[in-house]
Amino acid sequence: MLKIKVIVIEPENAGNIGAIARAMKNFDLEELVLVNPKFENIFEAETRAMHGINVLKNMRVVNNLGEAVLDVDFIVGTTAKSGMNYNVLRTTITPELLVENLVNINGKIALLFGRESFGLSNEELEEADIVVTIPASNYSTLNISHAAAVIFYEIYKSRQHKKKGAPRVSSKLEKEKALEYFRLILKDIRYSSFKYRIAERVFHNAISRAFISGREIHTLIGVLRRIHLFLSSKNK
Repeated sequence: MLKIKVIVIEPENAGNIGAIARAMKNFDLEELVLVNPKFENIFEAETRAMHGINVLKNMRVVNNLGEAVLDVDFIVGTTAKSGMNYNVLRTTITPELLVENLVNINGKIALLFGRESFGLSNEELEEADIVVTIPASNYSTLNISHAAAVIFYEIYKSRQHKKKGAPRVSSKLEKEKALEYFRLILKDIRYSSFKYRIAERVFHNAISRAFISGREIHTLIGVLRRIHLFLSSKNK
């Protein structure tokens, strides 16, 4: 079963949180987590939430992103600034492409939204498995609650057509294991240190965007492990 957690990093406006809670209620989402919120009075959030008030009442507040994502298998970051072909950290997909893959997944996914003023930092985007952006005309930056509502709606639509017997999505730990062997292989082949981080990020992006299943990731880990063992024995 697909589970969704909505995480907002350092929100600055309580009203926006209320609007996000209202949109979550509209589209059957329940779990909301705030990381180090910058507002003190929750009143405006409660006023804007309307029938989403239960989402606010059950909302958790944590000190850092690490705390917020402890129990998730997959992290979806959001940004208005797509890196196109030049910045692999900000290589993005559309909400439509995201939900095409979500429909076949069992696991827990975090939707990560940034600050109203400047969004997610590069360090926070590093934590994301994939990054989503919403195409818009003229001015590409949407209000955070509007952007959230668009993504919630697309997920809601996909859930209405969810296939039975969906495979378990690979866990964060499993993807990290595959990445660990990929790093070892880069060292085995003496890959350029200048390009090392780019190659590492590209591999991370590839296995994340594929929404690879638990069975697939185990096979991939096995193959990468054997490649590493073969290369390291040759190097000796």
